Amino acid sequence: MSVLNLKNQLLIAGILFTLHNIEESIGFAHFQYHPDFPLAVQPPSANSMILAIGLITIIVWVLIMWANTQPKESSRRNLLIILVSVFLFNAIFPHITGTIVLQRYFPAVLTSLILYIPYSIWILPKLYRSVNSRNEFFLIMTGGLSLAVVMALITHFFVNIYFRYLAN
Repeated sequence: MSVLNLKNQLLIAGILFTLHNIEESIGFAHFQYHPDFPLAVQPPSANSMILAIGLITIIVWVLIMWANTQPKESSRRNLLIILVSVFLFNAIFPHITGTIVLQRYFPAVLTSLILYIPYSIWILPKLYRSVNSRNEFFLIMTGGLSLAVVMALITHFFVNIYFRYLAN
């Protein structure tokens, strides 16, 4: 079995993430929920979504560049496990689920299906085998997903504050 080149895989993951976020930004710029669709909370504006997506993309690239300068392979492996876990989770919730529920295009569903799902299915087993124990793998995965959710919520929070109180 060949060993993964984690530096290259992180760059590939960054490119996939960027392509996904470009589709998401373009999609949200033109996306509107159906007026009769019951929403529990008001969705963010397209401008705030696009700014948050851009900021998160920059943060991920900074993390990729940082990991690729670290002497330990475990930094790259752990970040890649986190990114791929986020890819898989993000593809299912909200993109594929949103498309099924709304029965129409939901922003970034195409890159979720064409890029995220196949890449995740291909690389996750290899990453799983590269970790010393199952517990460590799932700890990295769940911890990374939790951090990603918190980071996304904080980013959206500050972007909404910016658009509500500081812009204009």
